[in-house]
Amino acid sequence: MIIPRHFRTLGFRLSMLYAGLFVVSTGLLFGIVYWIAAQVLQQQNVTILQNEVAALTEGVAPPSANGVATEIDRRLQEGKYRPLYYRLETSAGNKLSGNLPALRLQPGWHKFSYPVGQLTSYPPEDEDEHTIRLLGLTSRLPSGDLLSVAVDTYRSREAKEAIIRAFSWAAAAGLILALIGGLLLSRGFLRRIDAINRATQAIMDGNLSRRIEVIGGGDELDRLSSNLNEMLDRLQALMEGLRQVSNDIAHDLRTPLSRLKQRLEDVQAADTTREGYRIATGLALQDASEALTTFSALLRIAQIEAGTRRSQFTEIDLCELLTDLAATYGPVAEDLGKTISTELTPAVRIQGDRELLTQMFVNIIENALRHTNQSASVSLVLRMLDGVPTAEVVDDGPGIPPAEREKVFRRFYRLEGSRSTPGNGLGLALVAAVAELHRIRISLEDNQPGLTVRLSFPIDF
Repeated sequence: MIIPRHFRTLGFRLSMLYAGLFVVSTGLLFGIVYWIAAQVLQQQNVTILQNEVAALTEGVAPPSANGVATEIDRRLQEGKYRPLYYRLETSAGNKLSGNLPALRLQPGWHKFSYPVGQLTSYPPEDEDEHTIRLLGLTSRLPSGDLLSVAVDTYRSREAKEAIIRAFSWAAAAGLILALIGGLLLSRGFLRRIDAINRATQAIMDGNLSRRIEVIGGGDELDRLSSNLNEMLDRLQALMEGLRQVSNDIAHDLRTPLSRLKQRLEDVQAADTTREGYRIATGLALQDASEALTTFSALLRIAQIEAGTRRSQFTEIDLCELLTDLAATYGPVAEDLGKTISTELTPAVRIQGDRELLTQMFVNIIENALRHTNQSASVSLVLRMLDGVPTAEVVDDGPGIPPAEREKVFRRFYRLEGSRSTPGNGLGLALVAAVAELHRIRISLEDNQPGLTVRLSFPIDF
C-alpha cells in the first residue's frame, strides 16, 4: 500500500508524536483527577453516614429504640433527607422502623444494591436506572438493636462517569485536532518544499537568476531559503566572475603570447645575427615572464581564497608591520619625487598571516605611488576607531570615481581602458582575497583630493 505524501512528512510525524504525548499526559492527568475525585466523593458519603448515625443516636436522649424509631419515622415523613435510607431492627432481625428491606448485617460498612421495585420510598434519581446501589453503615445501639443508615451512591458514580466522559472527549478532540493540524502542517511544509524543489530544478536547468521564495515568517524554512539564496548569489557571482576572468585572461595573455609568437616567427624567418638572436630571446623571455607573472598572481589568489592559510594565523603587531613598510618604501617614494608619512597607534595587535598582510599593504601602497602625480604624498594611518583596529592608506592623487570603486577589486579590471601602463589588474583582486580571508572590511572613500583605502580589522577572529 502506498502511503500518501502528507502522512510521510516530518511535520506530520512530529504532530503525531505530540498528539501521542498529549494523550499520555491526558491519561496521567485523568488518573490523578479520577483518583482524587473518587476519594473525595467516597469520603463525602462516609461523612454523611457518620453524621446521620451520630444525629440519630446522640440526638435522642436516652438513645432508646423507640426514640430512634420515632426520629426515623419523622425524617421519612418530612422527605428532606433524600437519598438516605434507614432500618432499625432487633438483633433477631425484626424491623422496628425504616424503609430498607431486611438486612441482618453486622456492625460496620457495607455495600449493597436493590432492584428499583424493592425500594418504594423514593423514585430513582435516574429514570433509566434499574438498580439502586447503596453504601451503608450499621451501628449497634445500647439496647442491642441494630441501626443501619445507607446513602444512594448515584451522584458519586455520576460525577466519576462525568470525569471519564470529559477526559474521553478531550482525548478524542485532541487526537482529531492533532490529525487535522498535522495534515495542515504537512500540506504547508510540502508546499514550501515543492517551491524549493522547483527553484532548484530551474537553477539546475540553467536559470541561475532563479531564487527561492522567502515567506517572511522567520521560521526555519525561511532561514534555510535565505541561506540558500545567499549561496546562490555567491555561486552566480562566482560564475560571472569566472566568465569574466576567462575573457580577461584571454584578452590579457593574448597580447604577450602573440608578441612572443611573432618574435619567434620573425627570428625563424630572418637571417638573424648572433646579437639579433640575443635581443629576440631577451624580448621573448620578457613576454613569457609577463604571462607567468599573471598566472602566478591568479594561482596565489586561488590559494588565498581556498582559506588553507587561516590555520597559520599568528598574533601580529600592525604598528610594527606598517613601520617596516614605511621604511622600505620611503626611499622608493623619494626617487619618484613623492613622500610617505605615518601616523601609527602603537601596540595594535590582530590575528593573521604576516606574509599575506604585508603583500596586501604592499599592493595598496604601490598603487598609491603609481597612480598619483609627482610631489604627491602618501600617509599610513593606524588607529582604533570605535574600538575597531583600523588602518588607512591615504593619498592626494586623482582618486577613483565612485562608480568604479566596487569594480577595481575584480580580477583584470583596470581604470585605464587602453592598458598602456604596466600591470595586469590583479593587484587589488589579491587585496580583496587577503581581506576576505582575514574578514577585513575594505572601503574606498574620497580624500578630497585623493583616495582613502580604509581597512577595518575584526575585533574577535
